Amino acid sequence: MTSPVVVNRNTVSSTPGGSPTGSTHTADVGVRRATVDDAEAIERIRVETWRATYRGLLPDGLIDQLQPNVERRRERLRSPAPSELNFVTEEGARVVGYAFAGPERSRDREYPGEVYAIYVLPAFQGKGHGRALIRECARELADRGITAILIWVLRENMIGRGFYERLGGTPVREKPLEEFPGAEEHVEIAYGWKDTRPLLT
Repeated sequence: MTSPVVVNRNTVSSTPGGSPTGSTHTADVGVRRATVDDAEAIERIRVETWRATYRGLLPDGLIDQLQPNVERRRERLRSPAPSELNFVTEEGARVVGYAFAGPERSRDREYPGEVYAIYVLPAFQGKGHGRALIRECARELADRGITAILIWVLRENMIGRGFYERLGGTPVREKPLEEFPGAEEHVEIAYGWKDTRPLLT
């Protein structure tokens, strides 16, 4: 097994209001490229965070049917698309968050880059992990000449929306939630950054 490439490891201090309670935390945040060995942790984070975030916002049936799919995640990490970026963030030796990014999926000319997914375990939110993940996604995309990006979020997810707004994102698109049958009445909002340079600091 090869050692993963460490992309960035530093001490990140979140700004006041960086957590839902408005408190300020400092953490040793390490961001690196995801490997096949991270599949189980990523799936655990995806399910735990999704359930915690969307319970009460989406039907319970949708929440309860979500299950980890470690084998599928392993395969995606084993053979990722050349354009796809996969990162995890660690606190100590524990993987506590992840993000996937790449070209915008609908070929949006105004926002050619997209963060497809970003999740941080609830107990580790507000400590700089989400900010660090977005920074690395933006940096890698910028290295490929993509300096305008968007991220989709459920309209009712006010914590997520507030986080993106504090990072300078603005609502630029809307669409029905199409990922889950029976949830089409819910709406997703895309937050966009026309210039990602402020995210790199």
